[in-house]
Amino acid sequence: MNTYRPTPSSNYWMVALKLLILILGLYISALVLGKVFTWVFAITFFLIRLIVLLAVSFIVVHFFLKVLFKLDLFQFVMRKIRTLR
Repeated sequence: MNTYRPTPSSNYWMVALKLLILILGLYISALVLGKVFTWVFAITFFLIRLIVLLAVSFIVVHFFLKVLFKLDLFQFVMRKIRTLR
């Protein structure tokens, strides 16, 4: 059996010390992860913009080819992909 019982004053100091360590740890992790997530979000935003630009340009080109020349670009691309397999 453990006979040690912390006095109330030492218990408060331990709680204060643990809270201080927690706050310092959160602050340091916020500093480090802030820089990491800045780069992650910048790269992700760039990739999403690029994908959206390619998709919208494909849809616009598909629409104009269908209206002007009765050419279905989507079917043309899918046929080329099937022949590559």
